[in-house]
Amino acid sequence: MGRIRVYRLPERIVLTALTMALAAAAGCSGPLATVMVSAPNRINPYVTESNPVPPMESFAGVDQQFRVKVGPPDASLSVSVIEPMDESQSPKGTILVIHGIYARSFWMLGPAKALAEAGYRAVLVDLRGHGRSTGRFLTFGVQEAKDLSRVIDALEQRGLLSGKLGVYGISYGATTSIHLAGHDPRIEAVVAVAPFSTMREEVPQFARTMVPGVGWVIPGQTYQSAIDEAGRQADFDPDRANAVEAIRRTKAQVLLVHGTNDWIVPHGHSERLHQAAGDHSELVSVPWFGHVVIWFDPTSEVARHTRAWFDRWLSAEVSPAATWKSASAESTNGSSTRRLAADRTSDRRSE
Repeated sequence: MGRIRVYRLPERIVLTALTMALAAAAGCSGPLATVMVSAPNRINPYVTESNPVPPMESFAGVDQQFRVKVGPPDASLSVSVIEPMDESQSPKGTILVIHGIYARSFWMLGPAKALAEAGYRAVLVDLRGHGRSTGRFLTFGVQEAKDLSRVIDALEQRGLLSGKLGVYGISYGATTSIHLAGHDPRIEAVVAVAPFSTMREEVPQFARTMVPGVGWVIPGQTYQSAIDEAGRQADFDPDRANAVEAIRRTKAQVLLVHGTNDWIVPHGHSERLHQAAGDHSELVSVPWFGHVVIWFDPTSEVARHTRAWFDRWLSAEVSPAATWKSASAESTNGSSTRRLAADRTSDRRSE
């Protein structure tokens, strides 16, 4: 029998949640707000453009690594590119791969390489204030979407924007992916794994889940006041950190994948996003999977649906209807995944 791996949440997440709860319990919305929007690298003196140490991604098989200046507010993002494994063919499309909060692109190498094996150019990005990227504040998708548009501009200038454009993200990265699609019409397909619908809903949920007991005794109004203050500190409108509105704006085809046992970002977030999207989204619900488990994708459920979705909407070489039907049939026969979307009667790619 294989060993059972016990996954522990990063200490930064636990400490952040604890700080949030203690600050709020003491009636200090200012410190609580600061914790909410402080990027991991805000006080990291080693995160600079001149850092001579090679990035972790460069040792893991990426083909290119460069920086893109974004803003305002000014920041410099670390970008890594993985070319399709089959060098004899042009990329079927280009897909941005976006990590979760307090993580970095290195932890998305698995999905990125799977996309490269499927024939896509995968572009890994450290969001502002994460990994090798500079930046002081988090804006829960608002500024991050603008940053990623600048990354797309840079890809185009470098001749790295081949075929149609998609984006894959998980958790904070999934929500950012939806914001990007709502901001930039060049995005044609999105796979969002365990996204949250709004900052105002998710921040209290995160604190209450990560600090059971203490987090629940904090009044809801305290959280909302702190979120207002967080917006002032980071110079953004928290009400715009709303992926429901973003998914309504986009014409991109959005696949939402969510575990039914997710306590950190409950499944209801994806249900609301799916309802708001109308006829340009699908929702795949994975029974029993929680927020961490779906990231590791032990049954390859997410990978299977991801490839089928991008082949359907990005690749001209593959029949859209046949690809998605095959993935759905395999999921139904080989696992307990449940699809919560009505079948379309026409292929929107012909519009």
